[in-house]
Amino acid sequence: MEFKEDFEELKPYYEAFWNCEVLDRIAVMVTAPKKKNLENQWGIPRFVATQPSEVIIDSFERYAKDVFFGGLAVPYFWPNFGPDVFSAFLGAELHYSEKSDITSWADWKNPVLSDYNNLELLTISDDNPVYKKYISILKLAVEKGKGRYLVGITDIHAGFDSLCVLRGGPDRGCMDLIEYPEDVKKAMKVLFKAWKKVYDDYWSIVKDAQKGSTTWISIWAPGKMFPVQNDLSCLVSPAFYREFFLEELLWEIEYLDYSIYHLDGVEALQHLDILLDIPKLNAIQWVSGAKFSKESIEKWIPLYKRIQAKKKAIVVYPRIEEIDTVLENLRPEGLLIAAGCRNQEEAEAVLKKLGW
Repeated sequence: MEFKEDFEELKPYYEAFWNCEVLDRIAVMVTAPKKKNLENQWGIPRFVATQPSEVIIDSFERYAKDVFFGGLAVPYFWPNFGPDVFSAFLGAELHYSEKSDITSWADWKNPVLSDYNNLELLTISDDNPVYKKYISILKLAVEKGKGRYLVGITDIHAGFDSLCVLRGGPDRGCMDLIEYPEDVKKAMKVLFKAWKKVYDDYWSIVKDAQKGSTTWISIWAPGKMFPVQNDLSCLVSPAFYREFFLEELLWEIEYLDYSIYHLDGVEALQHLDILLDIPKLNAIQWVSGAKFSKESIEKWIPLYKRIQAKKKAIVVYPRIEEIDTVLENLRPEGLLIAAGCRNQEEAEAVLKKLGW
C-alpha cells in the first residue's frame, strides 16, 4: 500500500486482536502530523456535503501524505456526512453549522415518520440525493485509492438512534416504546433492512479493490466490520434494551464478520452485561464522554478488566504518560492501544516502548 508500505505485515496482528489474542507484541496504533498545518477539510461534514467528490478526495490525499501512520494505524478515507446521515438517506434534512466542523444534525421539527402507518417510508432510494452523493464518493475513492489507501463506510447511526430522529426527537422515540411498542418493533426490522442495504452497497463497491473493511473507528478487519451502537439506549432501561433493541443488534452482528460495540457514555454502562453475553461480538470500544475527558485512564481500568474477563477485545485511548498504567493493569490478549501524538518523534518513541 502506497501510504502504508508494511500493511501486509500488520494483518496478523489485527486478526489476533479480533480473536482476543496477542502475538509477539502488544497491538498499538499511533498517528502524528508531519507538519504544523495539516489538511483536514476532507473529514468535515459540511465540506463533504457541499464539495465535489474529487475535491473531497484530493483533500484526503494531501492529509494522508502529511501524517505518520505507525504500528497498526492505516490510512483510510471514509465519507463523513455527520452522525445523522443514515436518517438523511431515509429522507431527513441535514443541517450544517459554520460554528461546528465536526457534526451535522437533522431537523426534529419535521419528522419523516409522523406515525407508524407507512413503514415503507423507511426505505432507502438510490435516487435520494444524499445517498447518490455518498455512493459516488465511495466509487471515486475506490478508483483513486486502490493500492494506496483503504476506503471505509460512513457512520451509520441506524436502529433506535435513527428512529428517534425520524420520529422527531428522543423524547418522542422513548414515548413510542410505551405507547406503540409493537409498531416500534416492526420499525426496527425495517430499519435493519435499510442498514443492511447501506452495508451491502458499500461492500459491493470495495470488496474487489481492497482486502477487508474499515470506518470512522480507525481500525481494520479482514472482512465485513462495523462499530455497532445504540447511543440513545442511554435513555432506556436494560429491560427495554432487551425487549426492543437486542434482536436488531444481533442481526447486525450476525451479518458482519467482525463487530465492535461503540459504548458511549456512563449512562450506557447499564447495558454492558447484555453486550458481554453476545458470543459473536468481538470487541468493545469504551468512550467515557466529554464530562469525563480529563479523567485519568486509571478510572476505567476496572471496567476494562470486566470486559477482558468476558474475552472481548478492547481499544484503549491513553495519554502518552498513561501507557505504563495500561500495560501494568490490562492483559495483552485483545488489547489495542491507540494514541495520537504531537509529532513523529513522539510516535516513534511510543512504538519503540512497545517493541515495534
